[in-house]
Amino acid sequence: MSEAETAYPRLPGTWRSALAFLLGMILPGRLRRGLYRALLGYEIDRTAVLGPCFLRVQKLTLGPGAKIGAFTFIRNVREVCIGEESRIGTFNWIYGMIGPSDRHFLDEPDRAPDFIMEEQSSLTSRHIVDCTNRVRIGAFSTVAGFYSQILTHGIDPVDCRQTSKPVEIGRYCLLGTGSVILKGAVVPDGTVLGAGSVFRGAPTETHALYSGVPAEFIRKMPEDAAYFHRTHGTVD
Repeated sequence: MSEAETAYPRLPGTWRSALAFLLGMILPGRLRRGLYRALLGYEIDRTAVLGPCFLRVQKLTLGPGAKIGAFTFIRNVREVCIGEESRIGTFNWIYGMIGPSDRHFLDEPDRAPDFIMEEQSSLTSRHIVDCTNRVRIGAFSTVAGFYSQILTHGIDPVDCRQTSKPVEIGRYCLLGTGSVILKGAVVPDGTVLGAGSVFRGAPTETHALYSGVPAEFIRKMPEDAAYFHRTHGTVD
C-alpha cells in the first residue's frame, strides 16, 4: 500500500452505507449526524445539515453550516470536503473510482478522485458529477438549475483508452441549467455560463459570459455586478 493510500481510511462497506441511509430516513437531523459519524467515521460539524442520503466515501468533511440534501448519492469518492455554508441540494449523483485498476488509468498515478466545494458554494438539484478525477467548485460559485454534468473522464479514440483530468471551477461562477463541463476544464473566476452550454479548455477571460456548444466568450460582465461581491452564498 502506498503512502498516499494510508493517509485515507478504508472505504466503508456497502452494507454500512446502506444501513446509515435506511436508518437516516427515520432519524431526526441531530441523531442522523451522529449515526454517520459513528457508523462511517465521517467528520460532520454539529451545525451542518445532513439529509437522508447514501454516502460511500473514504473521507467526508462537512463544515459549519454546510448541507447535503435528501436523496443525494455520493459513492466511490476518496475525499469529499464541503466547506462552510456550502450547499448540495437534493437528488444529486456524485460518483468516482478509487484506487488502482488493472485496466484503467494505468498511466495516471496522481489521479485524485476527490470532490471539493469551497465555502459558500452551491450545487443545486438533480446534477451529475463524475469524480474519477478531482472536481473543485470555488467559493461563492453556483451550479444552478437542473441536470448539469461535470465530467472528468472519457474515451480517447486515438489511443482507444480511458483518460481523466481534473475540473476546476473558479470563484463566483454561475453555471446555467443543463450545462456540461468537460474533463480538464478550468472555468475562470466570475464566469457566467449560458444554459445548455458545453464548456471545455481553460480560457483566461474572467468575469465574462460564455455560451454555446462549445462555449465561447460572448462579452465581459461588469466586475462590480452584485453577484461577484456576495458575502453570503445563497442568492435571495
